[in-house]
Amino acid sequence: MTPPTPLRPRPWTTPAAGASLGAVALGIVLTTAYAVPAASAVTLPRAEVAAPAVAPACAPWQTQQAVPAGAALTPRVFPSDEPGAPAPAAGQPARGSSTHRTAKPSLVCRNAPPAPFPHAAWQPDTVVGGARLAETGVIVDRPLSVPAPPAVYDVSYVVADLDSGEILAAKSPHAWLRPASTLKTLTALTLMPRLDPKQVVVAGTDAQEAAGSRVGLLAGNRYPVSSLFEAMLMFSANDAVYALADAAGGYDATVALMNEKADEVGAHDTLTVDPSGLDDGAQRSSAYDLAIIGRDAMRLPDFRATIIKRDAVFPGGKDARGKVWPAFHIYNINELLAHYPGAIGVKPGRTDRAQHTFIGAATRGGRTLIVSQMGSITGSWKPTAALLDWGFANADRVTPVGRLVDPGEAVAPSAAPTVPALPTDGSTGTGSGDDPGSSAGTGTPVPIAASSSDLTSLDRPMSLVVPAAAGVAVTTAVVLLVLTLRRRRASRGSGRRGMRRPA
Repeated sequence: MTPPTPLRPRPWTTPAAGASLGAVALGIVLTTAYAVPAASAVTLPRAEVAAPAVAPACAPWQTQQAVPAGAALTPRVFPSDEPGAPAPAAGQPARGSSTHRTAKPSLVCRNAPPAPFPHAAWQPDTVVGGARLAETGVIVDRPLSVPAPPAVYDVSYVVADLDSGEILAAKSPHAWLRPASTLKTLTALTLMPRLDPKQVVVAGTDAQEAAGSRVGLLAGNRYPVSSLFEAMLMFSANDAVYALADAAGGYDATVALMNEKADEVGAHDTLTVDPSGLDDGAQRSSAYDLAIIGRDAMRLPDFRATIIKRDAVFPGGKDARGKVWPAFHIYNINELLAHYPGAIGVKPGRTDRAQHTFIGAATRGGRTLIVSQMGSITGSWKPTAALLDWGFANADRVTPVGRLVDPGEAVAPSAAPTVPALPTDGSTGTGSGDDPGSSAGTGTPVPIAASSSDLTSLDRPMSLVVPAAAGVAVTTAVVLLVLTLRRRRASRGSGRRGMRRPA
């Protein structure tokens, strides 16, 4: 009998195939999971990419703004007026078509709203005018039937009844901002009761060389106080301010008197450095302060009579070369007087860093409202008119959120107490607030910023499938390898038993 042929052991084909299958599966999973980029990293087609615009050099009070191609910039009045992307004209290819190329947007410098000066938090019940006035943003107590105050560019504003002092609405009323020439209202409130309108003032060289807006004083010439007040309040003339300050005892004395007057009327947010309102040092005020300063100034008959004038005759003089300049007309730069029926004042202002500020007042139906605005990037009278319209329409339908105090009534607000941080290490001591999970000085937990890798994983919701699929693939490969080895051992054993048959 022919001896049986011994069983040949199987080669490593099966385990190699199992391992290869596992590697291929793992590679497919990894490649599929990470082949699709995040939405933010999607590359636009070449036809969609616009060449970068050249960035202009902007002034410190300006910011760069991208203007879509074809959009025309117009003077800003309300936030809703900001230009958007223009719709394609009829006959032009749609966006994304093969022939479309995105036009390059232009970068322009536009005035930016000023940032308020920082100050310590106050105890709400000590805030001048009422606890609610410590809030930021728009403050109004209205039923659902009353519309919200109009959206305006102002960083801060107050709408109040001039007679009762009730504040109908406000926006960050105690924010510290630069007042610009609205501070001249405080200058008039301080100096008008001290100076005789018939008094004659000799202009000095410092007045003639004043920075900013000027009426054209000539050093050595004589000017009536009444004419200087008209130039200051109507034409916002800085040279008239310095001449009046000289008449009141000098520049420094006038600054001191103005700060005393601010404290007297309850304008504790106000700090005078330059009586003309120019951006000097830490000079500041607030919409609330401007409202009470304007209200108190309107109690002065001479002030009220001056700010309502549309024009006045200012005296001429002789310059240093002997040329005689005749008297001339000056006009009132308050555009609200010309455009808003019932307007009775008060004073506009503008500097580069303050942007536009304004105190306005108007009478309608036996009610007089006062509006103070700060930090606007538009010098239009229309936002003031919109706030006045809202106030007149809803004065009897809203609950006042505060009030304008009377002189001698209010003291400066008290700083809020500092709350110690809670301990984070189990100790009984006071926390330092340096722990990344707590807010300094409060102990309030705050979210910890995620790293870029965390954000990447959050952007990929399927990333957890990767380790699971990899585990399945590796496990499958191992199982195939074990089964193959067992089968090989079994084959070897059966082969040995076949070789041992008896003869």
